[in-house]
Amino acid sequence: MLEVRGLSFSYGDFSVDDVCLEVGEGEILTLLGPNGSGKTTVLKSIYGLLRPRERCVFIDGKDCHSLPLRERARLVGYVPQSHHPPFPYTVLDVVVMGLASQLGVFESPKKEHYQKALEKLKLVGMVRFKDKPYTELSGGQLQLVLIARALVQEPRVLLLDEPTAHLDFKNQVRVLEIVKRLAGREGISAVMALHDPNLASMYSDRIALLKDGRIKAIGKPDEILREEILEDVYGVPVCVLEFNGLRIILPKTEVIQ
Repeated sequence: MLEVRGLSFSYGDFSVDDVCLEVGEGEILTLLGPNGSGKTTVLKSIYGLLRPRERCVFIDGKDCHSLPLRERARLVGYVPQSHHPPFPYTVLDVVVMGLASQLGVFESPKKEHYQKALEKLKLVGMVRFKDKPYTELSGGQLQLVLIARALVQEPRVLLLDEPTAHLDFKNQVRVLEIVKRLAGREGISAVMALHDPNLASMYSDRIALLKDGRIKAIGKPDEILREEILEDVYGVPVCVLEFNGLRIILPKTEVIQ
């Protein structure tokens, strides 16, 4: 289980304060909120790219940030919003880079490392692109390769920062279906940041709503995706509709009213 106890971090005139989360095995928790609410800061702080004020990130009771880099990489994988390599590496090489923390300073990847990378590319449906330059992929393909790169470490927890950003509808669904499958079949605990409350409704076990660096509400989608809560967080009137057990969120317009 991933536990975040009172995570706080500040820079400039912005801070996240007292963020507390628990994510069980095979569970998907979505961080949802407007731009600038602190979603990326929370994810980077959990991963260790940003250092919280106090020790506050634990996996199965272990203080994650105090662990050696090699051990931490085996516990947590991180998928950033975007990645722009300086050289047109092949897709396979990019995924193998996910194992860098497990190699010595002058050690080169071995056959077993490439085999593991191929397995993860197969898992996300990208193995046929293994020899293609990474810079020639579409947006959806890039995201899938980044997920494979994180998975090659075989982490217990997967952090995804806006995995559907800049993707068309088909690729949004494809990426989130793979995250859902990884959680269900592989038992990976996933924490992802999303902008779209409708996608969060479909692909989350629980949702944490953030506003101004604080969690305003956390719970199951049917508990959180309510008009009064969403209007408070986003500052716009919304209409919540029920359809096939899902909550569909629309902005209130004159037509809807």
